[in-house]
Amino acid sequence: MRAERIERTYKLEPLDTSGVFLGLGVVQCGLLGAGIVLGVGALTIGAPLPVAAVPVVVSAAVSFTRIGGHASWEWLPLLVGWLAARLRRGRRWQAPLPLWTDGDDPAPMPPCLDGIDIVDIDWRAGSRLGAFRDGHRRTLTAVIPVSGPQFVVEPRGEQERLLAGWGDLLGQFAVERGVVSHLSWSDLARPSGMGDHITWLDSDQRGNPVPGAAESYRELLEDGTTTAINHEAVVTITVAKERLSRHRTSAGNADDHLRRALITSVEALLRGLRSAALSAGDPFDATGLQRLIRSRIDPVSARPRPRRGRLVERLALVRAATAGPLVLDAGWRDIQVDAAHHRTWWVGTWPRLAVPPAWLEPFLSSGGITRSMTVYFQPVPTHQSRRRIERDLVKLESDAITKEDKGRRVDARHRRATQALLDREEELVAGYPEMGYAGLVTVSARTQEELDEQAEVVEQLARETGMDLRVLDARQDIAWAASLPLGLAPSTLLAS
Repeated sequence: MRAERIERTYKLEPLDTSGVFLGLGVVQCGLLGAGIVLGVGALTIGAPLPVAAVPVVVSAAVSFTRIGGHASWEWLPLLVGWLAARLRRGRRWQAPLPLWTDGDDPAPMPPCLDGIDIVDIDWRAGSRLGAFRDGHRRTLTAVIPVSGPQFVVEPRGEQERLLAGWGDLLGQFAVERGVVSHLSWSDLARPSGMGDHITWLDSDQRGNPVPGAAESYRELLEDGTTTAINHEAVVTITVAKERLSRHRTSAGNADDHLRRALITSVEALLRGLRSAALSAGDPFDATGLQRLIRSRIDPVSARPRPRRGRLVERLALVRAATAGPLVLDAGWRDIQVDAAHHRTWWVGTWPRLAVPPAWLEPFLSSGGITRSMTVYFQPVPTHQSRRRIERDLVKLESDAITKEDKGRRVDARHRRATQALLDREEELVAGYPEMGYAGLVTVSARTQEELDEQAEVVEQLARETGMDLRVLDARQDIAWAASLPLGLAPSTLLAS
């Protein structure tokens, strides 16, 4: 008898929202404690009870109510940060001119990209490895273009095998004292550019077509333009100087050790990508990184047009001094960079139910919208995972005991969080390392009105796939920068 094959499903556990005491976070506990102290102090000095109750009521309202999709207490740091940023550097940034210099000076960067430049590293014989260098975080990031098989049309078993290969690739970097701080994949999807074919159809380069064929071909192209999507996927790997061993940091030049660590990590990543059945090209050199960042800054600009039998490639004019943005205007819920309007969301909630391997395909294949999705992965060493699991289990168990003693009910969310920790502990013992993760989605459009319309479509598509997208209000400049394949991982959003 042949055993029936069991199809695998995958679960993405929600963020830990258990808090530090009875489900309350640190800020909520602080607000409630301050309100109670003020109320008791008011009663001590003889204030009437209604007056003494005001700080208690206000602190409770701020701790438990929600306004505009955010918890009320979250608005205070958002508003303070927003006003401080506006007073310090203003809303609008403009690159100093002129940019066309004789040298190869780095491009001027706005505050959200401050400290980022591109360096060239000797790699293999006759080739160079480009890297984004973050002067503030002291990291180096390499970018590798990747492609793979048609995942959606593969049999279910093959899809599971491909996902297992990707998991093995990530797991090899979750080691003790590893120099890799995080990895990411970033996919830019935009209309495939069939307008170029229409332009060619109207030009004098098409010869003498059969009567009626031109109109039929035009109808075919116009129908396909609304649905055809072109994907440009890259994988990034980031090494950090703080992860170098003390011996390497103190002996010799730490920058040289970091560059060698990046080369070693890139070689390991290339081997892992090929083992995972992914087609990986050579890492971008400095020129390739300049063109990559320029195309991500303005992904909705006009596509290259054929002219006189030759393709005029606008990106060929990109140099080190012109690779960065020219104008940046940050708003509360969106940002304009050069001629493109962007809005960035954080994936606040992943699917709560078990999903099949190709669950993300409907969201990634949405037609007619220029958008990018970037997912960061942070390897967690085994000893840190064990400590965190033990700490969180003790916290959940003590919260459950406290609730039972006070006559409160232990709800399903609490039980699910406990079970998720137990499952993670079993996986860790079985040899599967832990990964922190965070997802960012950015939609780009030519106008503000078009951006608003496409934002509604993307939010609806996300809901249909089980994701909850949350606009990063008052942080659109930082969020947009983190969504670029530069290695700027949003550490405050990484979930585990």
